Amino acid sequence: MAEIIAGVAMSHSPMIMTNEAGSGEKGQRFLNKAAEMRKYLESSGADVIVLISDDHFNSYFYDHMPSFTIGIGECEGWGDWQLPKYQIPVQQELAKHILSTSLENNVDFAFTLKMKVDHGHTQGIYFLNPELKIPVVPIAVNTSAPPLPTMDRCFQVGEVIRKAIESWDQDLKVAIVASGGLSHWVPIPKIDSEKPEDQFLINVLKNGRQEIEQLDEYLKLRETNVTRIKSGPVNEQMDREFLRLVTEKDFTTIRNWGAAFVEENFGNGGQEIHNWLVLLGALQGFDADVAVYEPIPEWVTGMAVVQFSQPVEQKTGKTAEYEVSR
Repeated sequence: MAEIIAGVAMSHSPMIMTNEAGSGEKGQRFLNKAAEMRKYLESSGADVIVLISDDHFNSYFYDHMPSFTIGIGECEGWGDWQLPKYQIPVQQELAKHILSTSLENNVDFAFTLKMKVDHGHTQGIYFLNPELKIPVVPIAVNTSAPPLPTMDRCFQVGEVIRKAIESWDQDLKVAIVASGGLSHWVPIPKIDSEKPEDQFLINVLKNGRQEIEQLDEYLKLRETNVTRIKSGPVNEQMDREFLRLVTEKDFTTIRNWGAAFVEENFGNGGQEIHNWLVLLGALQGFDADVAVYEPIPEWVTGMAVVQFSQPVEQKTGKTAEYEVSR
């Protein structure tokens, strides 16, 4: 049977690709830890990575916005923010098993045979699996377009993913990776904004890519809106509180946070901690260690890396049992 053997949760930011040097020593410390996490996953012997992140209005829009999507066929990167257009190898057998097990446990994933992912997923690939040696099961969570799935529901999805992996009849080792957060505020207009300058983008958000006549121009506009921000707010206090709750396994508190609370304290971009909740549901028995946390306004984000390891009793052969919550 398959076994979950490791996990990594880490922040992503497109500004790493466009302004790496601007972050100074803080950014370098983050990048050094990201490099260590690559070695950690390689040394763990992981045969598969379940990669959980979100889409930033590149694949999903308000004309079709699933809460949870799993790729069970081909997977390609959009190549946004100077990242490669990866042709990502998908472990299709595990992906299909997660999908079927989830359906049997009342979790209705949307699924796709031709998934396209943006920097939320591909920056994780870039830092942790750049040579694509380890096949991936890509999962996307809606963290951008309210109404969002609840934090509690994300945790429950993670529990079902764990159940699926542990019931898979392949003797393979699986790592879980979540990419996103922590606190940051993204210059995307509210969908009900009446400001004239927001209407072009809102029309795209509502109706999808078919509304974009000049795709390169649209992508350039989005990149300009972000890169012109030389420094952005970061809520270091709440970032550290979140990390404390994660390491102390106070999942009940985090699961009860509502979307309004998260946006107020972590920003609209900080809704990406929903991705972490899926990982926490899958790895709730694992020990969490904050490898690094740096508030980096130059990257407009509170940047963290957390390493998840099996507790000693599991490493010695004793497996903890957890019920899937309802």
